[in-house]
Amino acid sequence: MKYADRDWWYEFQKLPEFAKEKDVKKRSQDLLRQFSALTKSWNSELNSEWVVRIFYAAKMTLASSVMAQSLKFAEASNLRPVVSYLSYYTVMHSLRAILFTSPQVKWNDGEILQATHSKTINIACDAIAHFDKDLSKRVKDSTLHLKAFRELISYRAPSSGDNFQKPDFDVYEYCRLFLEIAQFQSELLEASLEKNSDASFDLDQEFTRHVYEVEIDGVHFHDSEDWYRIGYLARKHPAPTNILHMMSEGHVEDFFGSWCAQEDMPNSFNPDDDWRILFDVP
Repeated sequence: MKYADRDWWYEFQKLPEFAKEKDVKKRSQDLLRQFSALTKSWNSELNSEWVVRIFYAAKMTLASSVMAQSLKFAEASNLRPVVSYLSYYTVMHSLRAILFTSPQVKWNDGEILQATHSKTINIACDAIAHFDKDLSKRVKDSTLHLKAFRELISYRAPSSGDNFQKPDFDVYEYCRLFLEIAQFQSELLEASLEKNSDASFDLDQEFTRHVYEVEIDGVHFHDSEDWYRIGYLARKHPAPTNILHMMSEGHVEDFFGSWCAQEDMPNSFNPDDDWRILFDVP
């Protein structure tokens, strides 16, 4: 796609709607300067870090799409007790994709993967403000409203159910924008890397283990699927790409398929219905 004086792998839909082309061009130049500070001194650690970060951004893209499909199913089925949760986490997964692809956020031994909701919202809205400050404020206010509404339903169990004012916020439209901003950032990293470094590095397991080994409150989880995927990248393409190209068709199919019903269940949720609800995956 030719847009804002650059060629892009991804065909943006919402970014041109929400942002002026001159602001997109200016933001591209700003980000390229920031990424060049990294890519001009590219090394094994940076390479491993950013492969993991973009891989996580790709997973957030897929996860937000599963959440969005779940939200649509819940809305159509009157599963209103879960709508506030699904609305908020569809947004949060999408904003985390912006966080992971931002050159302004440090790795800090993997702390970025555990960023608080407040930090995620602030970082993502700062990125959005470079395109439109009013849009950024609207997104932040609406996201905090969604967060408060989710906590109201989850923790206060109101006798009025969900019959309260909700933000005027199209989750599907805005989350597509958020994921396009993450894709936008990842494409500029890739472009900067191609310009400034042609070195090849192996992936460091001290970084890649963050993909498939997770411990939460003393409980350990090993994700065999993520272990396989990051191992494949280590063998075949151990360097960061943009989010779209970080995904393979097989990974996309398996990611959505992992949420399919275990057996034939009439009228059950089917995450294979609309893979591209928020992002044009392979």
